[in-house]
Amino acid sequence: MFSFLSGLPGADELRNLVRKVDTARHHGVPSGCVLELDLLSVPAETGGFDPFAIIASGGRPLILREAVAAIHRAAEDPRVEGLIARVQIPAAAAGPIQELREAISAFSDEKPSLAWAETYPGTLSYYLASAFREVWMQPSGTVGLVGFATNALFLRDALDKAGIEAQFVARGEYKSAANLFTQDRYTDAHREADSRLIESLHSQVVQAVAESRHLEPDVVNALADKAPLMRDDAVSGGLIDRIGFRDEAYARMCNLVGARDVSPDDDDAPPRLYLSRYARATAPKPTPQLPPLPGRKTKPTIAVVTLHGPIVSGRGGPGLLPLGGSSAGGDTIAAALREAAADDSVAAIVLRVDSPGGSVTGSETVWREVNRVRDGGTPVVASMGAVAASGGYYVSMGADAIVANAGTITGSIGVVTGKLIARELKGRIGVGSDSVRTNPNADAWSINQPFTDEQKAHVEAEADMFYTDFVERVAKGRKLSVEAVDAVARGRVWTGADAKERGLVDELGGLRTAIDRAKVLAGLDPDADVRLVSYPGSSLLEFLRPKQSSQPAAASLPDALGALVGRSVLGLVDQAERSFSGVNALWLGEYRF
Repeated sequence: MFSFLSGLPGADELRNLVRKVDTARHHGVPSGCVLELDLLSVPAETGGFDPFAIIASGGRPLILREAVAAIHRAAEDPRVEGLIARVQIPAAAAGPIQELREAISAFSDEKPSLAWAETYPGTLSYYLASAFREVWMQPSGTVGLVGFATNALFLRDALDKAGIEAQFVARGEYKSAANLFTQDRYTDAHREADSRLIESLHSQVVQAVAESRHLEPDVVNALADKAPLMRDDAVSGGLIDRIGFRDEAYARMCNLVGARDVSPDDDDAPPRLYLSRYARATAPKPTPQLPPLPGRKTKPTIAVVTLHGPIVSGRGGPGLLPLGGSSAGGDTIAAALREAAADDSVAAIVLRVDSPGGSVTGSETVWREVNRVRDGGTPVVASMGAVAASGGYYVSMGADAIVANAGTITGSIGVVTGKLIARELKGRIGVGSDSVRTNPNADAWSINQPFTDEQKAHVEAEADMFYTDFVERVAKGRKLSVEAVDAVARGRVWTGADAKERGLVDELGGLRTAIDRAKVLAGLDPDADVRLVSYPGSSLLEFLRPKQSSQPAAASLPDALGALVGRSVLGLVDQAERSFSGVNALWLGEYRF
C-alpha cells in the first residue's frame, strides 16, 4: 500500500502519518483492514464490571451480541477485507457458539476468513472453526472432534455416610435437579433425556461440519470415532486445510486479501484491527430519541429486555465479580418490560432469556408481565440463549413467538423442591439443637427433622398445583392441548431443535432472528432499520438518579425526558454492572422450576 514511499528520507514516519490520516478519515477503521479475533472463550451473554477481565483483555470484553453484530457489519463494510481468528475454546455451551458461527459463516460467504489454533481442544471449538473458509493448526495440535458425553454427579451414598438425608419432591420423572442428592446413578428417565440431548447436539455438529467442509456426514462421524485426530489424519480427512504456525497463517491471510509476497508484519501489509475495536468504532451510538418534529418520522425502536442468570424473587442483580454471579430478579425484569411497553416509540420487545430457571414466584411475575404487555398491544418475542429451561421456559411461554438456537437447552417443564436434613450429622459431631414453635408447620423447612406426613402431603399438593399451572399455561401460550404439552413436559429437557419439532419453539436462530421476527410482528419489514434499546438499566444509574415510584419512566413527559437522558448516560456506563452468573445447586423452602 505504501511501497512508493520506500527509500525516501523519513519514509517510516510519513507512512505512519498517512495511515493515521486514512484511519481517522474512515472513523477509526483503516481502509483495507483485516479483523482479528481471539477466541479462547466464547463472549459472555452480558457484560459486567470485572476488573480482572478488563486488565486481561486490555479493555471491557466484547459481549456476544456485540461480537455477532460486528461480524455481520464487517461482512458488508468495504473497509474490511478479511477476518482471521484464533479458535481455541476448551468448553462452551452450544447456543452461543451457534450464534457466533452463523455470523462467521455469513462473513465467509462474502470475504476471506481463516481460523487457526495451536490445537482444537474440543468438539465445539472445531465446530466453530469449520465455519471459516480455511482452517489451520500447529504441527503438535490435535482436532478434538470427539463428540459429546455427560458425566453426572450423584451424592446419595456420600450423604448417607455423612448422616445427611435428602428429602425432595419433583413433578415429572425427567426433572433431575434433585437427583444429585437422591440418587447414586442415572435413573432410566434421566439417562433417556441426557442421551437424546447429546444425540441431538452431535447430529447438529456433524451436519454443519459436513456442509462447511464439503464432506459426507458419515465421513465426519467416522472421523469423530477416531478423534482426537493428529495432523496427518486431520489433513487427509479434510478437516484441516494446512498445518502451520501463527505467522504462516497471517501470511496466508495477506495473500488471500491480495497482498502477495508481503510479510504480515511489514509496513506494506494490510492493516489489522481487533474485532473489539471495530465493534466499538462502528456500533450505533446510544443517542436518545426525542419526540418527532411535525411531519418528521423517527426510527422505530425494538426493546431488548435481557433476563440473565438464575431467577429469584425481588430485585436480584449483579454479584461481586469474580467471586459471585448475577441473578435475574422477577421485579426487575417485570419493571423493565413495563417501562419498555410504556415507551410509545417501542414497536416490539425481544425478551432475551439465558437462565436455567429458579424461583416459581419470580418466574410467574415475569410471565404475568409478558402477558400484560402483549394484551396491551406490544408484540413480544422470546429469544433463548445458551439455556432457557424450567423458569427460563416459563417466562418465555407467553410470548407471541419463541426463537431458540438449535443447541439451546430448553423445556424442563416441571417442579422440584425439598431440603437436606442434617439431624444425624449434627448428632455424630456433638452439635445439639432444639426448637420452639407457635404452630405445627412453623419449622417445616428446618434441617433438623424430616417433613411430617401432614407437611409432606402439603408439599406434594403445592407441587401438583404448580405443575398443573405450568402445563396449562404452556398449552394456552403455545396453542396446544394440555395432553400434548404433558407428553413433552414432565421435567424433560430438549435441545432447541427438538423443542421446535414438539411445538415448544417457533423458529431456530439467535438474537438477530428474534429481532427480525419482532419487526414483522410490529408490521415492519424484516430488513427495516430500527433502533435497539437495552433494558433493564444499570443499577449504578438508578443509584445516581433513583426513581420516584414504580411508574414507568416513559409514562409522563418529565420522566420520559429523564429516561432519555438516563439512556444516554447508560451508553457511557456501558452496562458496567451486569455480569455473568453461575447456578446455585441447593435451595431450601422454595419451589423451583
